[in-house]
Amino acid sequence: MTLNVTQPCQEVDNVSSLSTGEEFITVAQLYYILLSICALTQVFSIGGVVTNVINIAVFVKLGFNETSNMSLLTLALSDLLSTILTLWGTLCITPGFSDAELPFLPTEIAQMTGAGLSMFVLRCTAWVTAFISFERCLCILIPLKVKKWITPKTTTAVLVAICITTIGPSIAVYWRWNFMWKFLPGRNATVLGAAVVDTPAVVLLDTVFNIIFGTIQPIVAFFTVLVCTVFLVVYLRRSSQWRKSMVSAGGEIAGGDNSSRFELKRNISRKEEKLVRMITSIANIFIVCYTPNTLMFLNMAIFPSFSLFGQHRNVFILLYLVSVLANSVSASVNIFIYYNMGTRYRNALRLMFHFDSEDSVK
Repeated sequence: MTLNVTQPCQEVDNVSSLSTGEEFITVAQLYYILLSICALTQVFSIGGVVTNVINIAVFVKLGFNETSNMSLLTLALSDLLSTILTLWGTLCITPGFSDAELPFLPTEIAQMTGAGLSMFVLRCTAWVTAFISFERCLCILIPLKVKKWITPKTTTAVLVAICITTIGPSIAVYWRWNFMWKFLPGRNATVLGAAVVDTPAVVLLDTVFNIIFGTIQPIVAFFTVLVCTVFLVVYLRRSSQWRKSMVSAGGEIAGGDNSSRFELKRNISRKEEKLVRMITSIANIFIVCYTPNTLMFLNMAIFPSFSLFGQHRNVFILLYLVSVLANSVSASVNIFIYYNMGTRYRNALRLMFHFDSEDSVK
């Protein structure tokens, strides 16, 4: 077995534009961009760790009588793991830390313990978001049947299957990369690094996995969320128009029984609408923040030279850093959506921190 040792971040030099062949970004420019993006990403990642720990505690406190809480808990767990891996990965490639005389090579170890694994966790986040959006669409289309289909048991099974099929294939990272001790003459020291396995079988297996789990899987998840979000937005608009028309009709209803019955229907509609609005907001943020990932996956599928070791590696690194920053932002802001749109979440959070609740706890 031939091991071809490489150092990913040291491979960078002047590259050509994807379309014209002219220089697009220099090493010096990439250095300062990398420094700025890594700093921002670490700030949002730290915030993501804190906010998702809070989210997990709140959803556990709320319980799992509602399947939506189970899905949102899984989303918070995925975001937490993603932000931890992102925080470690960006620290390893940050200029200064990566150049320090550590007992390991940060830029190489990050590929195996940070950057490589975080991409698989992000795919888990994508599919959990897709499932949440799709579940809400079913609740709108077939409200009577969906309660029989989507039970706590089936939701658990689906979420476990998503985690296995998205995070499980991360083992592929270790097919192509191995830990390896390296002697550095300049430091007169042996440090832990990584080596790339270039045997035909491993390269073929890595290629197949990249096509299935690195391109097709995340792109399908992205467009599933996109389609479901469009449907939910259309539903919200129609629901808003319906409620306005019912409010006008309600003023003409005579008798307490009819008025009470109408008020009950209107309250149920508002409760459903609030949940749909919350999920739509989560999906919208996901779409915006996951777009750089989707563009990166599409470019990798279309342009073979668009990779870490290809001709356009500088552009690849730049788009990858932007996507990592966007994902860290997405993972850290959901708490604000939950707090502003979820009454039960807000009550549980206020009680957890011993604040006086302004809403009635149900």
